[in-house]
Amino acid sequence: MKQSLIIILFFWMSDTMGQSQTNTVKQLNVYGRDGKMVIGKVMVNTAAATKLFLLKSVQKKDTSNNYITTFYLGNKETAPIPDARISMKFSKPVTEVMPSFSAAFNSVNGLSDDHITYIFKAGRLDRDPGSVVVISFAVKSKGKVVTEISGLDGIIP
Repeated sequence: MKQSLIIILFFWMSDTMGQSQTNTVKQLNVYGRDGKMVIGKVMVNTAAATKLFLLKSVQKKDTSNNYITTFYLGNKETAPIPDARISMKFSKPVTEVMPSFSAAFNSVNGLSDDHITYIFKAGRLDRDPGSVVVISFAVKSKGKVVTEISGLDGIIP
C-alpha cells in the first residue's frame, strides 16, 4: 500500500514537472541597426507553436522627431496563418500601432488606454502572393521604446 502511494506520487510529480518544462518561455533580443541597442524582445512560448517569426525590424526617426519601429512577421511557408495571437508590451507609452496585412478574417486589434500594451488577434491571416511577410506592425512613439512581443515562434535572420 505504501509503495503504491509512493509510485503514484512519483508519476504525479514527474507529470507536473514535464508540463512545467513544456511551457517555458525563452527571450530573444531584437537589435537596432548598430547591432548593440535592444529595440525589442521576442518572448517565445515553446508550447504555443504559432508558425510566426520575426523576419526583420527597422527603427527610424521621422521628420517630426517621432520614432517609427516596424516589425515584419511571417515565415517561409505559403499557407495562411491560422489563429494569430500577438501581444506587444512597450517600455513607455506609444502614440499608435499600425498593423498592415493582406487579409484577415475575424480580426481584433487595439491599443490599451494607457498606450502600454497592444493586442492583435485574427482567425486567419493571408499573405500577399510571393511574400514571406504575413503582417507588419509600425509602432510610433515620442522616444525610443523597447517592445516585448509574445505570440511568435522566434526570429528568422
